[in-house]
Amino acid sequence: MFNRKFSSNIRRRKRMITSTIILLVVFLSVGYSVFSTNLGINGTLNVSKYDQTLYGVLEKAAKKGTYAIEYTGAHQDSMAGVGTEKIYHWYAPTGTAGNTLANEILDKNNVIFANHCWQMIRTTDTGGVKMVYNGEPENNQCLNTRGNHVGYAARTTQSMSTTYYYGTSYTYDSTNNVFSLDGTITTGTIQTGQYTCKQTTRTGTCATIYLVDTLSSETTYNVLSLKGNSDYSQFGTLPFNKNSTSPAYVGYMYNTAYTVKSKLQTYDISSGYGTINTSYYYSDTIDYGNQHANNYTLTNPVLISTLSDYSTLLGKYLVTSSGTYATTARYVVAVSGTTIYYKTLTGGDLNTSLTIGDTYTESGGVYTLSGNVTNVPYITWYNTTDFSIYKGKYVCDGNNTSCTILRHIRNDSNPSKNNYYYFDTNNTYSYSESVSYSGGTYTLTGDIKTFWDLYDSTNQGYLPTHHYTCLENGTSCTTVGYFIYMNNIYIYYAQLSNVADVSTALTNMLSADNVNQINSTIKTGIDAWYKRYMTEYTSMLEDTIFCNDRSISTMGGWNPDGGSIKEFLQFKNYSSNSSLSCTNTTDKFSMSNTKAQLTYPVGLLSYPETYILKNNNIRKTGQYYWLVSPAHFLGSEASENRVGTTGSYNSYNVTDNTSGVRPAVSLKPGTEYISGTGSMADPYVVQ
Repeated sequence: MFNRKFSSNIRRRKRMITSTIILLVVFLSVGYSVFSTNLGINGTLNVSKYDQTLYGVLEKAAKKGTYAIEYTGAHQDSMAGVGTEKIYHWYAPTGTAGNTLANEILDKNNVIFANHCWQMIRTTDTGGVKMVYNGEPENNQCLNTRGNHVGYAARTTQSMSTTYYYGTSYTYDSTNNVFSLDGTITTGTIQTGQYTCKQTTRTGTCATIYLVDTLSSETTYNVLSLKGNSDYSQFGTLPFNKNSTSPAYVGYMYNTAYTVKSKLQTYDISSGYGTINTSYYYSDTIDYGNQHANNYTLTNPVLISTLSDYSTLLGKYLVTSSGTYATTARYVVAVSGTTIYYKTLTGGDLNTSLTIGDTYTESGGVYTLSGNVTNVPYITWYNTTDFSIYKGKYVCDGNNTSCTILRHIRNDSNPSKNNYYYFDTNNTYSYSESVSYSGGTYTLTGDIKTFWDLYDSTNQGYLPTHHYTCLENGTSCTTVGYFIYMNNIYIYYAQLSNVADVSTALTNMLSADNVNQINSTIKTGIDAWYKRYMTEYTSMLEDTIFCNDRSISTMGGWNPDGGSIKEFLQFKNYSSNSSLSCTNTTDKFSMSNTKAQLTYPVGLLSYPETYILKNNNIRKTGQYYWLVSPAHFLGSEASENRVGTTGSYNSYNVTDNTSGVRPAVSLKPGTEYISGTGSMADPYVVQ
């Protein structure tokens, strides 16, 4: 019996040892992540497949209800559209407490990857983590006290010579702040994507180096300049695109662009100002052409001998050729100290006043003013403080109450006091509801109205449905104008040619299958940056979508079915929008999308991706930087969204303004960090 009991104890001990070994093997097989999890109430282990990953960092923060939340709106992060993972993003509410929380987030979302600093923004539905560029590390840290570094400085047009040396890369000497060519260095043929110091020596250095972008003319190129003084949070500053006069230019890539032009008619009351040389002559009256052909001649001229004569020049005529006659003359409308303001007279013009009336009659092409007809000297106009008294008045030049060219004053304010804006009878055009196009010629069709006065309320009532015009007194033309917008001063129209109608034109510019053929300026810069710094890390990045959503929310005057000429074209992301879903396939920029194909897995953050962060402090860098989301087309200017210096939003002309470039990438699912806590001083490090 003793032997049986002893044998039983031995068997129990063997089973205990075996169980311990099995448990140890389980712990070792699942790795470190098991030790970072908690036991469930039933004694089972809650092991997440995202432990020790950056996805897991956001997941844990969201599940704890601190710093991050789950996104539950529409989304698509891959062209396959099969992502099933939850999306988490940093989040802080507005207000004082939210600002504090946002500042804490900025000390928790820092990553060093590919030898650059990044800020985590959100996870993707495929399990990746989208990050935005935040400069170069210093001492393995991503502190906001870092200094400047190499980056884009501007986009300019430069003369290029085949005698310059060009390299496929460059090096930067941070001690001496100079560049030198690197890679394959050649002279002769100029190719896009090359760098040059614009020097004829192979080994020369320069403080500014140029990346050749596109050919501008026979000998000039559009180039991106690089300097060593870019703010740490962005890789330089660039305009978003090369031009802004078409809705097409809001595209990260674009193709067909129909230009929008403006029409402004200005009558100068005062066309210049300045001081007058004491050797000039003046007089009370002036003659044109009688004494000297094609010249203005002063009557009884007086020499301006001293500056004290300035006070006597109001209402006088001057010639400034140090003589008593000239091809141009000046009529002084105001004097302030030693500065005179004057109307320049040319070609026999002797008008020094306007005749203004409330209404007019017309007979045989002659317009006669009526209703409170008043003569207003230029001097009186210039010294008027309330210009609203002239708004809507009809005008003939000089003392004439009748004229063949009648003007209608458009503006009711004139802070510079020197002019007024108007429509006139020279612009009598036909406007139609529709247009036909055949053999390169447009013919106005449907109901056609002919008028000149776009200030008139009756005529304005036609414009929302009578958009098409040849911009001449006719109904047939090879280029047709499509009236899109009108403000107090300007009228705007799209120039259409070789396209059936405005609907087709909008499709060609914004959503056609071939819309993405030409790189925007900012894409050119980002691709060049990626090629230099990131290609060896491509295998660690997922092919995610960067959404350049060009879908329209408000068409305004572009609406072919009748749109208000007082409203402008607005894109989906013009105002608050938190949807991560991209409307059109042609806007889903991805390496795997043949209709919007990227060369590299890199792009820009969208408006919704930054909007869901809620608090401005999470977005702000102290600099303006571009987003990939179009804002609107107002007048003749395409505008893109950007983040302002305080983290709030604004939109800006895509070409007139250079804003920061912050590339965005998305790490593949399961990417782990090997060290760090996410703070600026101790970022997560991705091997």
